[in-house]
Amino acid sequence: MMMKTLGLLSDLAEGQSGMITAAQADSVGADELYRKGLVVEHVIEQVLPDVWRLRGGARHPFPRLYAHWLLLHPEQPAWERPIPASGVASHGAALRVYGVGNLPGPEAEFIVPDTAGVEPTRLNVIVHQTQLAADEVTERTGLPVTTPGRTLADLAAGADFEHLGRIATTFLRQGAATEEDLAQGLHRAMTVRGQTGSGTEYLDALLAGVDGTESIAS
Repeated sequence: MMMKTLGLLSDLAEGQSGMITAAQADSVGADELYRKGLVVEHVIEQVLPDVWRLRGGARHPFPRLYAHWLLLHPEQPAWERPIPASGVASHGAALRVYGVGNLPGPEAEFIVPDTAGVEPTRLNVIVHQTQLAADEVTERTGLPVTTPGRTLADLAAGADFEHLGRIATTFLRQGAATEEDLAQGLHRAMTVRGQTGSGTEYLDALLAGVDGTESIAS
């Protein structure tokens, strides 16, 4: 029976970068006592208070961010989650996924279209409620994340002008986005906020305002 339970845990973890949530473990009979035994035997290791990783298996490049994403809907397997309805890494968290930089802020940040059914946010996690178009979402290492254009637009509401310009410059230098991609993202955000002008003009101003060629990733 114990080996069967471990096999069920392994099946879940295989499609989730080696991770399982407490709710998922409970659903296959791996209760808290069983999990403690697996920790003692070095079969699993804790990533977050309610997320574990099977040792010796896959390791996500952003384990805590991915674990926080799993906890948005802790009972639902990753492969069954509709995107973007189940949450998308965004803002500063998206920057870290792209390797563009590390803005001060929460450990994890997500956008969801509706907070109904989303688990209450935890310490150092922010969930934004807004709609995302299908072309504003992409996937990196199994994690849904806002596109560079959408990420830049989201950060435009808070980051200072020069810092935003450095982010845009780094996206372009990495080849993660084109000027058209970034301008489109900015224009959509400007339209929603009722701002005048075009995304292209805004992007040109951001790029022109960058002092030298230093990127925030350096």
